[in-house]
Amino acid sequence: ERKVVGLIPARIGSQRVKAKNLRLIAGKPMMAYAIEALKKARSFDDIYVNSESNIVGEVAREYGVKFYQRPEHLATSASMIDDYIYDFIWHIDCDVLAVINPTSPFITAKEIDGCINQFLNSDCDTQLACEDVRTHCFLDTKPINFTTNGQHPRSQDLEPVKALNFAVTTWAAKAFKKQYEERGHAVYTGKIGFYAFEGLSNIDVDWEEDFLLAEVIM
Repeated sequence: ERKVVGLIPARIGSQRVKAKNLRLIAGKPMMAYAIEALKKARSFDDIYVNSESNIVGEVAREYGVKFYQRPEHLATSASMIDDYIYDFIWHIDCDVLAVINPTSPFITAKEIDGCINQFLNSDCDTQLACEDVRTHCFLDTKPINFTTNGQHPRSQDLEPVKALNFAVTTWAAKAFKKQYEERGHAVYTGKIGFYAFEGLSNIDVDWEEDFLLAEVIM
């Protein structure tokens, strides 16, 4: 049986909103919502919060999950996700690693379990979280999910564009490690699959106005 580890990355530094992962929404640190959803989910053998900050570590322990302190050089605004994930996989044994975005406070345990279950029953090395956006999309001036030759198609008939939201990104740890060691990057490792989240789970709280909206919804 494969060992499945859930990981919440929660850097203390943030250029957009200061210490956003600790910012209170309805009286709780934002990252606490992701922790609680992970603890209610049935998919995990272990749950960690990953940060350079001891304060974040205290919050993690307070909410009953483990803390992995990443090196300072992997916690700057220039740090790449590939690097700190590789560092974590190198030190913590797992077969499947699911990284849950702490800025997705409305994600549910049911959806997390659905996401992990789909990955475990697939042959994917990487599974990306997305929102299926059914609207008419252009890249530069070219339509990408419909044609302008003919009548305007109904939005419900369109092939959805998969907009990544990184609510839960899942990897086969061994494949990630191998590609990182060979190429120096591994977020998009091997065979890639997608899991579409719905409704409020797609909300990503990154900007000041997002916090105001989240407070109202909560």
